[in-house]
Amino acid sequence: MRTLVRRTAAALTDAADAVTLVAGAATGAWAGYTYVPAGLDAALHLPFTGAAALVGAFAVNAATDLLLAPARRFAQVIPAHAHAENHGIVPDGLDEALGQVAVATEDDAARRAAQSAWRVDLSKGLLSNAARWRGYTTGDASYYLAPGAVLHHHLAEDQYGVLQHHYTLLTAEDPTPVPITNIGQVHHELALRARETAETAAEAAPSAV
Repeated sequence: MRTLVRRTAAALTDAADAVTLVAGAATGAWAGYTYVPAGLDAALHLPFTGAAALVGAFAVNAATDLLLAPARRFAQVIPAHAHAENHGIVPDGLDEALGQVAVATEDDAARRAAQSAWRVDLSKGLLSNAARWRGYTTGDASYYLAPGAVLHHHLAEDQYGVLQHHYTLLTAEDPTPVPITNIGQVHHELALRARETAETAAEAAPSAV
């Protein structure tokens, strides 16, 4: 039951993130198209609308994230309780056994990502927190950094067949994974996106007049 509750909570928060990004982008695009500043060159209408869509997406997502924070923490904490609760219990059938192994696999992926985080974060105070990582049955794990930004961890064999840990930053505005080798890069990327968002918001501000 806890496995079902955890998966449902995680699925709902993920779905909410996607829906709010799309809804915010659509609202921003409509506002940018409708309230385009008078006198703005026609060639800049499309870029202005795109900027407004970006601002809308992140504004709505950020607001929703505040409301979803308790549910997100609940989804992250449940795996530990489910693992402890199922420990030592002999499954009644294959489905129950699969559920137990799935919980263990996800927990294992989250812990491996956290324990290996010293490769990119020697502070031992942020990325090494296993409770902040969400593991998947594929062996991958993700770390929620901020609205529209997550750190992804996965294992891949090198040319010699040795498993290597890879951390990449994924953001809503740019689907291209950014390889991360130290925590300073994460700070740089988030600071850069914060400045870009602030600048875009400042440029789009006249549309509200």
